[in-house]
Amino acid sequence: MISSMTGYGRGEYAQEGTGYVVEIRSVNHRFCDITVKGPRELMQFEDRLRELIKKYASRGKIDVLITTAAGQGKHVDVDVDTALVKAYVEAFEKVNRECGTGIMLDAKTLMTIPGALTEKAAETDPEEVYAVLAEACARACKTFAEMRRTEGGKLAYVLRETGERISGLLEEVRERAPLIPAEYRAKLTDRLAELSLNQVDPQRIAAEVAIYADKCSIDEEIARLDSHLSQLGTLLDSDAAVGRQLDFLVQEMNREVNTIGSKANDLALTKAVLAMKNEVEKLREQIQNVE
Repeated sequence: MISSMTGYGRGEYAQEGTGYVVEIRSVNHRFCDITVKGPRELMQFEDRLRELIKKYASRGKIDVLITTAAGQGKHVDVDVDTALVKAYVEAFEKVNRECGTGIMLDAKTLMTIPGALTEKAAETDPEEVYAVLAEACARACKTFAEMRRTEGGKLAYVLRETGERISGLLEEVRERAPLIPAEYRAKLTDRLAELSLNQVDPQRIAAEVAIYADKCSIDEEIARLDSHLSQLGTLLDSDAAVGRQLDFLVQEMNREVNTIGSKANDLALTKAVLAMKNEVEKLREQIQNVE
């Protein structure tokens, strides 16, 4: 089953105090264009995440957003400058002794001393961080791909319906085409009769009709368009990324319909051709959504 290029997926994973949420959104695009946004320290994994996502999507404008999972944060170590704190304590005690004051110090006050506490990020293994991030991304990719397949199923249904309408119109053209030379013979004979040219050689009339029939013959175009419609059904059943193939196929279908239209010296055929052109254009628009 084909996949749509429109989709959304979300994945979350945490382990040993490290956790991330990955969200993936995509829309139509001719190629695979992946943009990753998230905390600066995770951008070192950007290329690896792109390769991971490409396993699930080959086309589309894909936006990836990484955030820290709720309750998870950076690993931070706090160093206490005990020498500095002791110096402040001794200074306060000296003031109390010499000035007769009773200034009381508590831990909260001591921790507000400038430079008493120093925060630094705890060292973490980048591969352990990536393992957690990759798992969150993989979970997002799975729901993302599932949604794209679901949308692709709906899209395939619409495309099949459109193909069936084109097939029905082509059948009208197929039935009508053989009648046109005979009608041309009748019109030519009647016209000659009106001009009192009844003595015209029947072989000459037959030759003129043959030339006309060859000129307006659309048998080859009908056969090719019929083949394209059959191929359309085959591609819609494929699990591969067939968007580009479908786009080319529709261009060929449009070419055959235009050729039939240029040869259609008949009102009924012209109406059918215009209806087919409208349906082929619907195909072209919808196929832009196929991966």
